[in-house]
Amino acid sequence: MRFFPFLHRTAATAAMVLLLLLAWLVWGTLKYPESLWAPGDLSRFHAETACNDCHRPFQGASSEKCIVCHNEKRFSEGSNPAVSAFHRKAIDERTSCADCHTEHRGVLARITYGTMINPHGEFVFRATGADSCTACHDFSAGRESDSFVLDNAVVRRLMAAGEGAHRRGKMADCLVCHGSPGIDDGED
Repeated sequence: MRFFPFLHRTAATAAMVLLLLLAWLVWGTLKYPESLWAPGDLSRFHAETACNDCHRPFQGASSEKCIVCHNEKRFSEGSNPAVSAFHRKAIDERTSCADCHTEHRGVLARITYGTMINPHGEFVFRATGADSCTACHDFSAGRESDSFVLDNAVVRRLMAAGEGAHRRGKMADCLVCHGSPGIDDGED
């Protein structure tokens, strides 16, 4: 019988701590929702996107929300026929976009799994200002074969900037010289 007062005080203390924690979560959710709940920074592709543009409350990312922006018309206009057909089939089969794409891994993170891998990482996109692989490569033979590097202003500027290090056959090794720290600010 002597321990009941101890248990009563412990339960009251635990309830008070729980109440304070709950109040802090509610306050944080209302005041700083992204800082409190976001699992990481978005890629450069979605950096200006609001949480509710992609997520349903308490359900996570939704393919239906992805299709609002990434619809069949957009894939037809901005992709080669194979990529467009792949996405049209995925949409028709109601395949989850998250099966191939992921977010919240940082500005330079690769958001595509599987066949459409960027061997340069996101660094080359940031360094060149390009918004697709076709800014530097010709895939007329199809994505399965090697691409042809174009001779255009973007490629010439990148090759000139590296003082010889940015030459054909060497650009995929960019992170050997340009490590992750400093990439965001253009230094290194």
